Order: sequence, then C-alpha cells, then structure tokens
Amino acid sequence: MRRSLVAAALLAVHAASPAAEDFAREIAPGQFDEHCLKIDSGEALRWRFDSSGKVDFNIHHHRGSEVFYPVRRDRVRRASGSFRSRSSEDYCLMWTNSGAEAVSVRGSVVRYR
Repeated sequence: MRRSLVAAALLAVHAASPAAEDFAREIAPGQFDEHCLKIDSGEALRWRFDSSGKVDFNIHHHRGSEVFYPVRRDRVRRASGSFRSRSSEDYCLMWTNSGAEAVSVRGSVVRYR
C-alpha cells in the first residue's frame, strides 16, 4: 500500500510539472531565427540555450509599431534565465548570427505560473 501511495504522489508531481519545449535551430551567417509563443499575464517563462558560436539573443514582443525587450544578451554562446509577463503577449525568443559561419542553437523553454 505504501509503495502505491508514493508512486501516486510522484506521478501527481510529474503531471503538475511544466513541460519543457525543446528547440533546435541552424542559423546561417547574417540571419536570425525565432521561437515564438503566447504568454498569459502573470505567467512566467524559464529559458536556456547553447550555441555553437556567438549570437545576439533577445526575448521581445510587439505592441503596434513598438518592440519591447524584457531580455537582451549580446555575443553569447549560452544563456539562461526567467521572467514573468505583466500582460498577455506573443513573445519571441530571437537569435541573430552576425558571424561568418553558420551556428547551431539548442535549448528549451518552460512556461509556468
């Protein structure tokens, strides 16, 4: 009986855990790529990535003709962090390759309350 209670508790914790969205991108020299998702007001985003070369990274959203950047990192090979959205928006994680060689970017993003 004790084992089934422990197993049920572990299953409940796993089911309640937010699922990571994994991604992989190949970005040609002078190009950019994005991973976009809808984030609700009060929802948080945890992200991480590794790149084979230095990239400029940001998380942004558009409101009319304005662009807002809650996160910016320049010339990095890896980064991670989190932030909480103050309003419901379509956010994009964006990598720009200003180098002379193609880069591979791999990582994950998790939304949670």
